[in-house]
This record gives sequence, C-alpha cells and structure tokens, in this order.
Amino acid sequence: MAEELAAMSGVVSPHLYSIVKQYLEAGGKRLRPCLLLACCEAVGGDVKSALPAAIAVEMYHNWTLIHDDVIDHDDFRRGRATGHRLGASLGTKDLGLEGDVADDYGKNAAILAGDVLQARATEKLFELQGFSDAVVLSVVREMTGRLTVDLLNGEQLDVEMSHLPFEKVDESMISKMMLGKTSALLRYCSSAGAALGCGEPLESCSTARELGEFAALCGLAFQLKDDLLGIFGDERRFGKPIGSDIREGKRTLLACKALVKCDAKERERFLQIYGSSDISEAELELARKFLSRGVEATQETMESCVSQALEILEKLEFPSDSARGKLVAFAESMVARDL
Repeated sequence: MAEELAAMSGVVSPHLYSIVKQYLEAGGKRLRPCLLLACCEAVGGDVKSALPAAIAVEMYHNWTLIHDDVIDHDDFRRGRATGHRLGASLGTKDLGLEGDVADDYGKNAAILAGDVLQARATEKLFELQGFSDAVVLSVVREMTGRLTVDLLNGEQLDVEMSHLPFEKVDESMISKMMLGKTSALLRYCSSAGAALGCGEPLESCSTARELGEFAALCGLAFQLKDDLLGIFGDERRFGKPIGSDIREGKRTLLACKALVKCDAKERERFLQIYGSSDISEAELELARKFLSRGVEATQETMESCVSQALEILEKLEFPSDSARGKLVAFAESMVARDL
C-alpha cells in the first residue's frame, strides 16, 4: 500500500489523505486480497498478474469501513481514531473548528475520503495486464454494479433494522443484511480471482460463480464470529470497545437466538438495557449474560456455513491438493478466531 499512498500524496487533499492513510496503514487481516489471490492461484492463474485487483479490493474494503464508522458513530477502529474523529481533530487543529462544527467537518471529510478510495479501487482494476478486455471489464462491471449495490443494500438494511423494534426483526432479515454488508465483497473477491485465474469473463465463468458462493458462506460465518467477538472478545485484540454492540442495540443473530431462550420477564429486562447508551457496567454484564444463551446456536450456524462452503470445494476440480488446501484453511479460519 506504500506505493498507492505515494501516488495519492500531493494529489488528494491533505485532510482526506490523512484519513485514507490512517486506514490503509492500520493493517488488519487483509482477508480480501488474500482470498482473491488464493482463488486465482487455485484455478491455475498467475498471482502476480492479479495483484492490481488484490490492491483494489483492499482499498474498496477500506472505503466501506470509513463510511461504516460514520454511520455507526464509532470512535475507534484497529486501536486508532476513526476517519470522522481524525477529520474532526484536523478541523480543530488546522481550521480552529470546535464542537459540533468540528464533528460535522470530520464526518464530511470521512465521507469524501471514502469516496476517494472507492474511485481509486475502480481505477486500479484498469491496471490489470495480460488479460483480455472482456475479462477486465467484467471484474470492473461486477465491482461497480452488483457488488456495490448489494453492499449498500446490506448497509441500509442494517440501518433500517436499528430503528425497528427488536420483535419485528427476524433471522431472515439479519441473514439478508449479512449477505450484503459482509458476504458481498468476499463473494466478489473469490469470483474475480477465479475469473482472472481462468482467463474468462466473470459472468460466464462457472468456477467463479461456485467460488463466489463458497466465499459468501464464509462471509456469513465471519460475521457471526465477529458478533461473538464484539460481546465476548478481548478488546485489545479486537480493536474496538467490547460491549459497544450492546449499547448500540445491534441487531444480530446472536441476540435473536438469545431472546428465544429468555422468558417474558427476562426478555423485557433485556430489551430495556439492550440499545441503551448509558447503561451501567452491571447492566452491561447482565446483557452479556443474556446474550451468552445464544452462543451455542450461533456457533452451530457458523459451523453449518463453513461445512456448506467446504462442500462446494469438494465438488470443484483444482490443479493440486495444495490449491484446494489454501481455500479449506481460509474457510476454517472464519471460526477459528479466539473469543
């Protein structure tokens, strides 16, 4: 990412550049570029030729994080200030802004910084070399079309659910939201990597479609694990305040599964504190206790998603066992992270 940042330095507004730099340098798991390259390699493709696409999906992922942090009002990501908080501090430092004015400036800067990364991600795909125009255009079209629409629909559904009474939110709505918000980009990474590896336009490459479904299932498992980590994980390792999902009242499969195990009185008490921003530590711990009742069922759903993903791999032919093995390891890693 150092070369990408160097290319943007002096071209992108300093405040926008600072936000972009904060996210790209923060590290993270790099799951998405690794998945794209693994799928390219798995079908016999040249990984080096696919590198621009791998860089593109990492930039694309980070613009979604910047915007997501604005929507969720999060102050920290990966142990650092989020884009809108950094933008607010830059507004104070360089422009003398204070209070709500600084906060508004920070949000605006973060949104624009995310837009910069989204544009640069698309531009990066056109740097792919050694592929037919049809193949390159297919991965560009999929990113700017289906991927972006699916992801934004998932984000919007997440926002809508946050304003619905919990009793009106069901598991099918949550699954639909996760398929858009989390799985859509992983599906794209797998299918684009496979299309590049096979040298076929994405829409006509059956292997790309199958590996896309594989990744979508992995995405569901990943999000379910993330929801568990958000309640029961180690804050130092997770990079976000543990319990923020409780204060936010996040609509998750974990919460739905837990509510089923509560009697009427417990359910009423849980809904009183779940989503309250000023709950005490004792109430936070009580909410965690209620949510623990949904852990087993959530883990079973996670494991089912991974099993279905592995079944897809079993039906596909790969050049070598090692190629298949990397994708198997990827799927299994979705649920292997420690709480």
